[in-house]
Amino acid sequence: MSTSCALETRVTDLEDQLESKQSELNDIANMGVMLTSMLDIEAILSAMMEMSLRIVSAEVGCILIRDNGELETRISWGVDGSHVRKIKAGNDIDLAQAAYDTARTIRLNEIPKDSEVSAIVNSVICVPVTQKSEPIGVLVAVNKTNGEGFSDHDVATLERLVNFAAVAIENANMMKEILKKQKLEQELSLAKDIQRALLPNLDIDLRGASIGSLYLPAGKVGGDYFDLIPISDKEFVVIVGDVSNKGVPAALMMTAVRSVIRSDTYRGKDVASIVTHTNRIVCEDVMRYPNIFISFVYAYFDLAAGTCTYTNAGHLPPFIHNKYSGELRQLTTGGIIVGQFEDFEYMHETIDLVRGDRILLFTDGVTECVNRADQMYGREELEKFFAARGDMRPQELVDQLKTVLDEFTLGAGESQFDDTTAVVVEIEG
Repeated sequence: MSTSCALETRVTDLEDQLESKQSELNDIANMGVMLTSMLDIEAILSAMMEMSLRIVSAEVGCILIRDNGELETRISWGVDGSHVRKIKAGNDIDLAQAAYDTARTIRLNEIPKDSEVSAIVNSVICVPVTQKSEPIGVLVAVNKTNGEGFSDHDVATLERLVNFAAVAIENANMMKEILKKQKLEQELSLAKDIQRALLPNLDIDLRGASIGSLYLPAGKVGGDYFDLIPISDKEFVVIVGDVSNKGVPAALMMTAVRSVIRSDTYRGKDVASIVTHTNRIVCEDVMRYPNIFISFVYAYFDLAAGTCTYTNAGHLPPFIHNKYSGELRQLTTGGIIVGQFEDFEYMHETIDLVRGDRILLFTDGVTECVNRADQMYGREELEKFFAARGDMRPQELVDQLKTVLDEFTLGAGESQFDDTTAVVVEIEG
């Protein structure tokens, strides 16, 4: 009879233990669900701290997270991270750092008597927080409320909870990246709209000249700047340039530059003065939009006078070629890129134009495109291409250039492409 009672008692105890264990597992699972449903990292860390102290009956604790290679306190409940870092064992080991470095939980239930914190700390658990097997921080629980040391069960319980929290942190980081990408996509879309609005109307009637253009932005937002400003049926301006950055700031800067140039052009300012004034405006705006610089060629064509007056502001020198004589040279007069020195004074040059003269303005997307062997197309090849096609109309020429570049870059992948702009002006006489 006594054996039967003892057995029943044992069974009851086991059932109670099983029920308690099941209840605890349910609690941890519920905590995990709560943590993984959060998308704010600070909220996740705060909840993890509160749950950890409660589930193992610890008095105080903190969470240290890696920041620029160092463990920094992110959450502190009753004890600061600087005090936690003083909890050390043999060989003066920093327990929190050791748990982080080894990605293994460290438990210490006997603090050395000579420790700086032995008067207030009697036991500690340091559990590494890891993502994809890499530690990102450490959870620290200090002192059992009953005065005893932390058990194996406490260690296992905290590790389970920290695993849930690590998943929650990863989810939150992923969501943060998704939102950041969405914001960037929205900005790029806006910049693309701005840039599209800046493209010139090429359907103009010019007496004595014809124009062909190629404009291929590499992605949603290009860094190239292209404009055509008709002044009369015998006067017009062509501008080809490159903005050093992309996105909304670059698009806004391009808008400002376009407005200044167009305004000064219509007011009849001379070419060098227009570029000098534009440079001053850009230098002022660089404070708001750092690391944005612009190189461009401003070319004013006066067909009645038979001249082209240009300034090259740090841009790739255009080619001028006469399809009858075969003579070819570069247009280099001007100065440095726009946006560097506010007081810089630009120069211009006026060249005489004759029938058959053709001017090619272009950006580095033409000369620096790369083939599958990582070789650039290059300025020399472009010069040969341009000089050999005197029989082509301007638009036919730039269309042929696109075909040549497409063939050259075939198989090289798209990631290396820069924006591509080329404009040909031919004097018909």
